[in-house]
Amino acid sequence: MTIQLHMDSHEGTYTKEFSAKVEATFPGIVELDKTAFYHLGGGQPSDNGKISWAEGEVQVTDVRKKNRIRHFVEGDLPEVGDTVEGKIDWSRRYSHMRMHTSQHLVSAVVNELHGSDTVGNQIGLDKSRIDFKPLSVNQSQINEIQDRVNDYIKKDLKIKISEELRTNLENNPEIRSSMSSGLWNMLPSSVKKLRVISIGDIDVCPCAGTHVRSLKEIGEVKFTNKKNKGAEKLRLTYELNNLE
Repeated sequence: MTIQLHMDSHEGTYTKEFSAKVEATFPGIVELDKTAFYHLGGGQPSDNGKISWAEGEVQVTDVRKKNRIRHFVEGDLPEVGDTVEGKIDWSRRYSHMRMHTSQHLVSAVVNELHGSDTVGNQIGLDKSRIDFKPLSVNQSQINEIQDRVNDYIKKDLKIKISEELRTNLENNPEIRSSMSSGLWNMLPSSVKKLRVISIGDIDVCPCAGTHVRSLKEIGEVKFTNKKNKGAEKLRLTYELNNLE
């Protein structure tokens, strides 16, 4: 199983370059013993970057997980057993980190103010969207959500990465309510421990994505659109301002 460097600590999440050994190759695919590249999943796109070794270099165009982490590459492949250097497109990764943490924060605030579950999301570089159910809000209420989110950001709450037993999470009232609306049924019974992302004391959510260390790194959230998706589902789209 490929070691994913971002999973255990913020230090791993902020790793931009790393060394690894090639464990397997297939046409257009490289598998490593460890990686800092994030694979597609949880509404977050994969990382891009490059893998280089003594005799060559390839561009990493996509990363997927199927039992192991598969790096999809363009170019000649290294040999099994080679030591390689991985380098992440940090601008892309960091944008996704800010967006993903802000998605958790927005979901927590909407749940706090309106009791709505997050039933879908898509993280992007320039904007992201979240689907809530049930939710019906006017512009004044959207402004209230935005103000509450940005107030939390100004408090610079810290982000914690931990591993928790599934049995301790399933009936935990602190877990955002969306977790009880289907996630547990989707997880195989063999999954006994989960990686958890906590934002201060306002949100606890199982997640395998990449996140910033503290809310100040997000900048400021600005909602740009809402769209009724039917069946009491509402989609909110937002963007982030540039960091000062």
